[in-house]
Amino acid sequence: MIRAAPLLALLVSAAAHAQGAQPRDHIRECMACHGEEGIAKDKDVPHLAGQNFEYLLKQMHDFRAGRRAHREMRVMSRQMTDAEMREIAAFFASLPR
Repeated sequence: MIRAAPLLALLVSAAAHAQGAQPRDHIRECMACHGEEGIAKDKDVPHLAGQNFEYLLKQMHDFRAGRRAHREMRVMSRQMTDAEMREIAAFFASLPR
């Protein structure tokens, strides 16, 4: 079942991206490792482009809660609000694979 808030965030992010809007700072920080188009250059960093919104959001929550171990992602996720996590997940989910 798709919830309205994630769907709305995905639609807004996709529309902004399609119109050439610049990603917000918290999204640009993710791009440093995961790539501007969601395709990482480092083989040890996962590609996020086209990934499922709910999956991405869950992973960020799991990093923040310590349920998923990764030092850099734990630090990054602790600095994110829930709204920023939803925007990040929506942005990368909206990108083509």
